[in-house]
Amino acid sequence: AAAAAAAAFVLAALLFGSPAAVAAVHGKGDMQVARDAPQRKLGGSGLASMLGKHVLLNGELWLMGASYFCISLVRTSLSDWSAIFLEEAKGMQMHTAARCLFAMESGGFVGSLVAGAASDRFFAGRRGPVVCICSSLLVPALVAILVLDSPLALQAAYAWVGFCAFPVHVLLGLFSREVTPQHLSSSAGGFVKCIAQVGGAVAGLPLGFLQQRAGWRGVFLLTACISAASALATLPLWLTMAQGATITARHGTVADFQQMQQAGSGRACGGGGLAALDSSSRPLRAADKKRL
Repeated sequence: AAAAAAAAFVLAALLFGSPAAVAAVHGKGDMQVARDAPQRKLGGSGLASMLGKHVLLNGELWLMGASYFCISLVRTSLSDWSAIFLEEAKGMQMHTAARCLFAMESGGFVGSLVAGAASDRFFAGRRGPVVCICSSLLVPALVAILVLDSPLALQAAYAWVGFCAFPVHVLLGLFSREVTPQHLSSSAGGFVKCIAQVGGAVAGLPLGFLQQRAGWRGVFLLTACISAASALATLPLWLTMAQGATITARHGTVADFQQMQQAGSGRACGGGGLAALDSSSRPLRAADKKRL
């Protein structure tokens, strides 16, 4: 696990920039989409400073990483240990246990689509609420898997686990890229995924040791507590929004267009619109030329 974490950290540090950021730095194209953070070439020390400030010292990314760690542990443990658990604890045959895993994957497919749509439609693009809700809903599902005996009920419980666990994987990867400057988005995604991989590694041998000492009951109670911890980790991110993008162009900005609309509406109401357009847009464009 430590070797995997070290390798992932090195890869995250090397992931810097994107095609859009490179185009912005070198001035390619008439239109550029830039985040609020300045787009500029960075040397080795500048890159390290930016990574430290916006990635390694970013509290939001650490909270996402903690949630990702927990959910990756839960999901990996169910994928790896369910066949043995269902055979030993529930007396299921292998083909019946396989149906539970199929139900989990199918629930994950549907849940990912529903969670993405809910995040955009009901929460105005905020990912934190959906991640927090899905993580908290995993707790009763894991307890249900422990206490249920009916094959159909177990398949439904596994489908519910997939419905809640898979969206967290999908949204946290996107979320980590949205709260950092565009030219560091890949580094942020790699950093969070690095922590998630450690969680997946813990679901192997360490969880096997726990099963030998505390049994399956101890394993599922622990995973339920870990799911609750994931929800608590994302609760402070409930109101976090993606960093806004400022669209600029060679001949003006979005603010120019808004000024033109206001001037046009004033002209339609009865004069003075063209003068207002000239007086309001010229200083703005001069300032834009200095910025560009």
